[in-house]
Amino acid sequence: MKKLICLLMIACLLIPTAVADSAPQLDSKMFDYAKRALYCLASGEYGRLVTHLPFSDVSPSADEWESFVGNFRELSEPQSEYAVAYWNGACWNVAVPVYEPTDSNVEVFVLTSFDGVSFSGYRYDIWGQIEFEYAHSEHVTWNKEYAGSTPMVFIG
Repeated sequence: MKKLICLLMIACLLIPTAVADSAPQLDSKMFDYAKRALYCLASGEYGRLVTHLPFSDVSPSADEWESFVGNFRELSEPQSEYAVAYWNGACWNVAVPVYEPTDSNVEVFVLTSFDGVSFSGYRYDIWGQIEFEYAHSEHVTWNKEYAGSTPMVFIG
């Protein structure tokens, strides 16, 4: 009986730990929202971002988006193929590189989400930092995983 009670107590202690580490389900639409938002930033459609993105609280204003664009060196013709989402223990980060992430200095548009269905914030970053962050995450989801070209040698 003592063993059974001991096992039940251990299980009760471990359940909150397992729940605390779990990430909320990420809605698959979050990738589409983030990629479309990057396109709107690049094309100067800041007003559209205010109504397009599902923010959990107050959406940033068109003026705030216009000011945010100043972080990027170049936004003409952004890519829409690659995006990664990863859980950092507190929120999802949905990261869309502006161009194909061929090196660590490629600029990245990042939207954050606490619940996986609406956004709570946004930031500018570079691909090297994003790689570091998702490498240390237990929950990583790719829209389409980037696999840089690796030289192959054929011996015949």
